[in-house]
Amino acid sequence: MIHSDEAKKNAIESLKIITESDQRIQKAVLIHDIFGKLRLVVWSDNPSSVFTQILSESIGTPNCAAQFWSGEVWSTHEASKADREVYDDAWDKAADVGSDRIRILERRRGRGFWFAPSIEPPWEAPELIGSEYPPIVLFYSFKGGVGRSTAIAAIAMQLAAEGQRIVVVDADLDAPGVGTLLAPDGEESIARWGVTDYLLERPVGPVDIRDYYHACRQEKIAGKGEILVVPAGRIDSEYLNKLSRLDFEPLSTSTETHPMASLLQELRSHLKPRWILMDVRAGLSEPTGMLLSGFGHLHVLFGTSSQQSWHGLRLIIDRLGAERIRSGKPQMDCLLVQAMVPPAVELSQNAIGAFADQARDEFSQHYFSAEEGENVWSMADIESSDGPHVPIPISYDQKLGHFSGLSDVSELLLNSDDYRRLTVRITARFGGQEK
Repeated sequence: MIHSDEAKKNAIESLKIITESDQRIQKAVLIHDIFGKLRLVVWSDNPSSVFTQILSESIGTPNCAAQFWSGEVWSTHEASKADREVYDDAWDKAADVGSDRIRILERRRGRGFWFAPSIEPPWEAPELIGSEYPPIVLFYSFKGGVGRSTAIAAIAMQLAAEGQRIVVVDADLDAPGVGTLLAPDGEESIARWGVTDYLLERPVGPVDIRDYYHACRQEKIAGKGEILVVPAGRIDSEYLNKLSRLDFEPLSTSTETHPMASLLQELRSHLKPRWILMDVRAGLSEPTGMLLSGFGHLHVLFGTSSQQSWHGLRLIIDRLGAERIRSGKPQMDCLLVQAMVPPAVELSQNAIGAFADQARDEFSQHYFSAEEGENVWSMADIESSDGPHVPIPISYDQKLGHFSGLSDVSELLLNSDDYRRLTVRITARFGGQEK
């Protein structure tokens, strides 16, 4: 049986051979449609029907594209002006396959942000902490259950303990949690509306940002500072309806402002926080693709020693690093956290060493630039002790496995050396000083 991936690869290789031997083809685009079928657009001055038939039959053989070939070859010869414009647009949008005369155009049902060119944050990264433009820090893990939300709460507490105002945004819309974790004083006092509501309501008309957050001012949690929380939304009978209406595709024009960018800008201007921390959905969901496309100044990536975790992290590291380099842009900044480190000393040492070795290899292949440059992490930084590939280990603590409220474990989180190290590494990215 020929599978879809194999059919696409075979068709590309077949086209390379054909175009090398037949100069009638000026160029061609292989279109991979939303159903997985393949069809072809050919630029040629005078292709005969016999030629296009032979072309179709060669791609559609059982050893080439087989059942994935649609049998359709569209030629620009004698095409209408409107059709030619469509074909030219297809060529412009298609991706390179290692040939000057062949490209492939992937048609997709969704997850557009994962494939669109990365954007830039709503404002430039602040060079020094205390700027009126706070750093936006995104927290992500490919697999759930690694303590990501707890880590966000711990870092918010560490920063608030210094008297700072922190905004925490629960952007894990499919499985919200940090908004409840950082509740004011009980679940009933959590903000009635949140991120989901804002993303739906902001494009319709003016909104009042004060409706979408609550304050967590419990002394054991916020200390001398403030933690202001934008929950995902109230999880009731209407939540799934609202979530189903959200559009997570890229904007059609560069002049539009994405509602998520509007939310961040309003939080900055209205609340004037020192930091904005965002919890991002695990996995490869559409909201995750949107947020990891360039909304943050720093991406804190949580992983474990399992290969399941690395399979996903590899995609994200490439998205933040090598993909940007290939498009002529500097990488998006990130830090790596090794979560769920076993507490036993011998196991811990082995796990930390193995994770660090793999992180070095993965970042060398998928993140670092081969050439040095301004604001670029290059292979010259591979020995740096604070490079993005140098993990911050966080040990698993059974006391965090079950607690009724964050105040029950606040002392543990505030005094944790692991979370302190992570906080220091984050603040150092924006001019913070180590303690």
